[in-house]
Amino acid sequence: MWGKAEFRGGLLVALGAVIVLLAIVVSGRDVPGVILLQSLRFHLMAAGVFLALGLIVLGARWRGLLGLLPVLAAGVHGYWLIGELYANRTDYAAVPAAQFRFLSFNVLNGNQRADELVDAVLADPPEIVLIMETPGIRPHLDRMAEVYPHRLGCERPETCDISLYSRLPIEEGGIELFRPFNWERLVTARVRVDGQPVTIVGAHLTKPYDNHVAWQEMWVLSNLLRTIDGPLVLAGDFNSAIWTETMGMLIVRGGLAPGPVTPATWPVRLGPVGVPIDNMLTRGEAQILTLESGDSHGSNHRPLWASIGLYAAD
Repeated sequence: MWGKAEFRGGLLVALGAVIVLLAIVVSGRDVPGVILLQSLRFHLMAAGVFLALGLIVLGARWRGLLGLLPVLAAGVHGYWLIGELYANRTDYAAVPAAQFRFLSFNVLNGNQRADELVDAVLADPPEIVLIMETPGIRPHLDRMAEVYPHRLGCERPETCDISLYSRLPIEEGGIELFRPFNWERLVTARVRVDGQPVTIVGAHLTKPYDNHVAWQEMWVLSNLLRTIDGPLVLAGDFNSAIWTETMGMLIVRGGLAPGPVTPATWPVRLGPVGVPIDNMLTRGEAQILTLESGDSHGSNHRPLWASIGLYAAD
C-alpha cells in the first residue's frame, strides 16, 4: 500500500513527464505527434497545475512550486500565442451589409442517428451547410436537396467525403483534391448574400500523426487561399486547434482571423472542456459574429454553428 512518500514520488514523476511534453510543445521540436501534443497544450497545463498542487498539499512544497514554474511559463506562452493569432480580427463598428448562418459539421461515417441529425439541421436550416464524412447521412441527401437546391461534392460514392449545401446560388466553385492523398476533402463555393460576395472554403484534414503530411496539407490549403480574392470563410475539421504551429502558419500566411471564441468539438463526452479541432476562420470583409458548438446527434464531433457578417468594402 502506498504511503504519502510514494504518492509524492508518483506525482513528481508524472509532473516531470508533463513538463517534458510542454517543453516539446513550446519549442516545436520535430518529434512524432508534436502537432497533436500542441492541440492538447492547455490540457497538459491543467494536468501540470493539478500535479504541482498535489505535491504542495502532500508536503513537497518546494518541489511543487518549482514544478509549477515551467507549467505557468508554458501558460504565458500559450496566452501570448493566442493573442498573436487574434491580431487580424477586426471589430467593425458599422452594421454588416449582409449576414448569413453557416453550419460546419463532421457527421461521422456510419452515424447511427443520421435521421435525427438531418431533422435537426432542417428544423432551422442555415443558408450554408458544410458536411464532412458525408456518407454518414447519404440516405437522407434527397431530404437535404428539398431545402438546399445547390450542392457541391459527393457525386462519386467511392471518393465521397466533403460536401456543401447552399440555399443561395453558387456562382463558381468545386471540389479540389487534397494532396498528398488526393482525397476529395476540399470544396470552394462563391455565393452572394444580399448582393455581397463571399467565398466559402471547406476542408477536412488528416489526423496529424505524421508531421510532414500535416505540414504538406496546410501548405496546399494556404496556397489555395492565396488564389481567392474578396471576403472568405474557411471552415472544417482540421484535426488541430488554432494554437498549433500548422494552424498558426495557415492563419498568418492566409491573413485569417478567428471567431470571437473557439468552442470545443472533440471528444464529444468532454463537452466544453474538449479540444477545438473543428474551426472557422474569416478574411477580408467577412467576420464571424457568433460561434457556438451544438449537439453531436450521434457524431464523434460537435458541430459549429456560426453567424457571419459581410461588410461593405471601403
